[in-house]
Amino acid sequence: MVKIKICGLMTKEDCVIMNGFKPDYCGFVFANSRHFLTDKKAADLRNALDMSIPAVGVFVDDDISHIVDLYNSAIIQIIQLHGHEDAAYINELQKKIADSNPDKRRHYDEFGEGAPIMKAIRVKDGSEFDKVEKLPVEMLLLDSFHENLQGGTGQRFELSMIPKLRKNYFLAGGLSADNIPQALMQSRPYAIDVSSNVETEGHKDWKKVEKLMRVMEVYRPWSQLV
Repeated sequence: MVKIKICGLMTKEDCVIMNGFKPDYCGFVFANSRHFLTDKKAADLRNALDMSIPAVGVFVDDDISHIVDLYNSAIIQIIQLHGHEDAAYINELQKKIADSNPDKRRHYDEFGEGAPIMKAIRVKDGSEFDKVEKLPVEMLLLDSFHENLQGGTGQRFELSMIPKLRKNYFLAGGLSADNIPQALMQSRPYAIDVSSNVETEGHKDWKKVEKLMRVMEVYRPWSQLV
């Protein structure tokens, strides 16, 4: 069954909406964008967000020690890398998390031992997929390419460019309740990732989230059968 990630939470009111609808994941953005959160703000939101909903920390070429601190503080449970992070960076991040608290049970166990890491791939022409399977991550996130943005473009890309991938992937890029059914017919994501399309004036909109969740109730089990 396709899972749901709602990214870009910014207020406690956003968390109240999430607690009501219970998406599978929520996203905290620590990169330079309109959804940027300070560590203190993210900690406040983590306390307001239902503990059963894992928080995904979104980073762009961030300092590894910063990510480790947020993970070990249980502010985030999953790590999403949205910059130019390569295999060496990812290996170092995994090692520093393990070395910093090797006896501590991880906060989120769906993907096995160690810190669950997701690497974002900005899809431009399909050549981006040549090396992604070799990255030492549990998951991928497929988003639209933009020359000046690392993510959050609100634009879709041609889904026919997605090859058969061994790794689970999150599908992002301009998804909304209106176009998700078509997207699920054209691809087989592990999860869909939405942000701005469930917002009004920069904040999560209860009615838009409700519409998304109602559509997903119908299409996410059906999508596995076609």
